[in-house]
Amino acid sequence: MLAVSDTTPNPTQYTLSSRLHDRRLHLGLLLACILVGFMLRIEVVRNWNVIQPDSPERLVGDEPGYDNIARELLLGYGFTWPGRVPLYSVWLALVYYMGGGSYNFAAYAQAIVSVLAIPLVYVLGSRLFNSLAGIAAALLATISYVLIFLTFRILSENLYIPALLLVMITLWDAMQKPTLRRFLIAGVLLGVSNLIRPTLLLFPVVIILLLWFRLNKRQAIRYGIVYLAASVLVVTPWVIHNYLRYQAFFPLQTSNAILWQGSPEYYYLVKHQGYTYMQVWSEILYGPGWEERDPTSIEGDRYWTTRALDSISSDPLTYLRYAAEKVVTFWVGDPNADWDNTYIFNYRALRSAGFPREEAIQYMIALFLPVVALGAGIMLYDRFKHLLPLYALLGYFTLLHAATHAEARLSAPLQTFLFILIAGAMVKVFDRRSSKRQETAA
Repeated sequence: MLAVSDTTPNPTQYTLSSRLHDRRLHLGLLLACILVGFMLRIEVVRNWNVIQPDSPERLVGDEPGYDNIARELLLGYGFTWPGRVPLYSVWLALVYYMGGGSYNFAAYAQAIVSVLAIPLVYVLGSRLFNSLAGIAAALLATISYVLIFLTFRILSENLYIPALLLVMITLWDAMQKPTLRRFLIAGVLLGVSNLIRPTLLLFPVVIILLLWFRLNKRQAIRYGIVYLAASVLVVTPWVIHNYLRYQAFFPLQTSNAILWQGSPEYYYLVKHQGYTYMQVWSEILYGPGWEERDPTSIEGDRYWTTRALDSISSDPLTYLRYAAEKVVTFWVGDPNADWDNTYIFNYRALRSAGFPREEAIQYMIALFLPVVALGAGIMLYDRFKHLLPLYALLGYFTLLHAATHAEARLSAPLQTFLFILIAGAMVKVFDRRSSKRQETAA
């Protein structure tokens, strides 16, 4: 009998990687992620509902605005405020109708919708990398602090995050195998997302530029126009509605002085004159006489936009310097708006602002993820062209908010894309080490 050498390859060294890349295993894990994600969100909502009244007293920030629109729709008043686009409020009105107007019921409904992000993250991760990366990203989405704790808030992010994933999935499919039909579908979904939150209104311009460099000029123009036209056609009825109601053309909703909040005038208020973020809102934007220049009204929107442009033109260097700062603060939080007027990653500031200990830690981890994702992007340098559509989306959001106003909440819908980049880098490292083990074993 021949003795078995100690250098004989261990079969597990050859099968471990293939098992982890088994799509059937991934589908089982995906179902488990969906179930666990659903249970986590339901439990968080249940705990929130226990300590909050089932009444408007529980609403803060932007929540009353969405709530008022939805309830006015149920009363038959239609859309009476130009400060929001319609789809989230329509969805919320339907939820109120089914739940008898209960805020508790609405929170549970949002928990169900938010779970859609998990399978969509898996689909996009599988397309950009492979099924293993998809399931790793889905796991991160399952336990994400940001995604879980958005569910009980009456905020459009709960609908926007799944919509944004669909925008990227369909765009990715269209960019990989360009057809008119694929770009038509991608454009329609882009338009739908703009009726939930109008951030991507100018995104087709970026895609046309990408197509210009990836395809011949004729194809780029052809597909780009279809993408742009489809998205415009979807939002056109809302533009017409606004014109008929307000006798004015404006880009889907009023801007709430977002450009002014990125102007040199705002910069000097918070950096040199000692104003806090909340003081700017209470004493400047909504100070004495605010009714005549309400940032959410059409007249007020024009007033604050003009004031912002005057400030920018008078001090362009400060504007550019501030914009450069916001490239970072968009992802990790604004020192004034997110870190209690101190500095980023200040645990004590979160605690003093009312965060419980565990939530403060989770929040800091969530805001550190962009740093990890940046490292992942560097590791994936060899796939830059492959990931260009995703980078274009992330870059578009970053530059848009660098030019206007940037705070962590505005980048929250992009967390799922960070999970995918991190998962892709993790799988790359794992596969590289598995290959080295196999080479050594051979």
